[in-house]
Amino acid sequence: MSSEAGSEEGSIPSSDEEEGRRHPFYPFKSVMDWQIAQWAMKDGPGQNAINRLLSIPGVVENLGLSFHNVRTLHQKIDSMPEKAGVWKTKQLTFDDRPEDIFTIRYRDPIEAIKSLWRDTDLSPTMKFAPERIYSDATRNNRIYSEMWTTQWWHVIQANLPPGATVVPVIIASDKTQLTQFSGSKQAYPVYLTIGNIPKILRRKPSKGACILIAYLSMRDQEHRSRVQRVFHESMRAVLEPLISAGKNGVEMISSDGAVRLVFPILSCYVADYPEQCLVTCSKYGTCPKCKTPAKNLGDKIAAEDRTPQWTESIILEAKEQMDGNSRKFHDYCMQYDVAGSIFRPFWQDFPLCNIHQSMTPDILHQLYQGVFKHIVSWVQCILPDGLLDQRIRKLPHGFGLRRFKNGFSALSQISGPERKQMAKILLGCLVGLIPKQGIMAITAILDFIQIAQYTTHDNTTLGYLQDALDRFHQHRDYFIKVKARDDFNIPKFHSLLHYLNSIKLYGTTDNYNTEMFERLHIDFAKDGWRATNHPGNAINAIYTWGI
Repeated sequence: MSSEAGSEEGSIPSSDEEEGRRHPFYPFKSVMDWQIAQWAMKDGPGQNAINRLLSIPGVVENLGLSFHNVRTLHQKIDSMPEKAGVWKTKQLTFDDRPEDIFTIRYRDPIEAIKSLWRDTDLSPTMKFAPERIYSDATRNNRIYSEMWTTQWWHVIQANLPPGATVVPVIIASDKTQLTQFSGSKQAYPVYLTIGNIPKILRRKPSKGACILIAYLSMRDQEHRSRVQRVFHESMRAVLEPLISAGKNGVEMISSDGAVRLVFPILSCYVADYPEQCLVTCSKYGTCPKCKTPAKNLGDKIAAEDRTPQWTESIILEAKEQMDGNSRKFHDYCMQYDVAGSIFRPFWQDFPLCNIHQSMTPDILHQLYQGVFKHIVSWVQCILPDGLLDQRIRKLPHGFGLRRFKNGFSALSQISGPERKQMAKILLGCLVGLIPKQGIMAITAILDFIQIAQYTTHDNTTLGYLQDALDRFHQHRDYFIKVKARDDFNIPKFHSLLHYLNSIKLYGTTDNYNTEMFERLHIDFAKDGWRATNHPGNAINAIYTWGI
């Protein structure tokens, strides 16, 4: 593989300008200067009134303002540096097909973290050290909620020098469709946020706590082997600065002027199942977190955990035996359930990072669009045609419940919110239609889905979660007895085995739900695309929209 770097979309700042950017309120002189400018733009009485106020002798001088009228204020705002650094362009080519050029646009993830670190709204809310929280003085019942209350942060902190500050880096990537109804234009954005920020702020798009750091290439998506290679080479180019920063630390200044030596460590990677297999170099159809083969995904106990060292060792062994034959490399990797087209994973050399462990639960795709979708299809298979829809139409109105006047069968392209509404009424419509064992199995899975979404967990509620999973395993054979299924070798059902450990490691599932990042597709991809004249190269047209 060869790569060719393009140009940066910005000029190189002078030394004086670079020094000024270290000030948290740059390009304004002080906190007061910034706050008055913010008031004038958001809540001010109007441009003429502000001009008259600033023209009063002594106001500008005594307040220490860097602007003397609305025009200079606008100029000052226009001179503000880009929030997360300049955009860069890189072109990737491969030796076997040098005529194919894959273009990515990205910016430095360290600059993105620095912008969050000094953000005047976010910085005062951040946590810089891990905490252990218990429900009472006996310290027997530990509480898990935010990332700083979890086991992962404590383990990482113990492996860093005294006084170091951990920055849990959360990465999310996902393809999104740009065109509607017809056409095949897609974008492939990559987002970054950090676990120091409270989850309630990370989930609000208006707070700007999630930053767009890259658009990956969407060329040649038909060939899986090429897609895998392009993805890993692209992500290495984007995230490579995290390697040195994670090993040596980077000084960052927060909005209160405090300087800390921070170590950005990749903690969570938020993705749906196909993306998880792609990221972890796992064979599609197997578990990206453990070594359970595809034929044993229905087991009630997870197999031994995958580790980056194990995956890298399989790839290294395959390289030694390939003798220049890529087919031998592919076959050797695949017999160990490792993807057979990746010679160098992007996460190789990342400090203190277990990429398999970093794959977090996905409420939207795993539970609602996966597990619950299967349950509904099995019920429809068991019952006579139209009987479930008939029950749904007869269901009385209830507060907070959606009325599906034509039942479930009339729905197409069902969204996540619709699945959630369906889950609220399904059980009530099945009473008396299927035997007790089937009701027990469906009740257990609905309990699991609801408990998994708790915003705070403790040892007791995690026990409830495990109990719901155990009850489902106890009664799930009903679906095999009625021939709705032959087995339960389904990756999304197997993923339920890993929820408990992930919550203990990284906090509750609202810390890393994919819904949060899919909402950003509207701001950083779809709206940008709709604002263009729909040219052939979508990324060239929309990337500036996310600056």
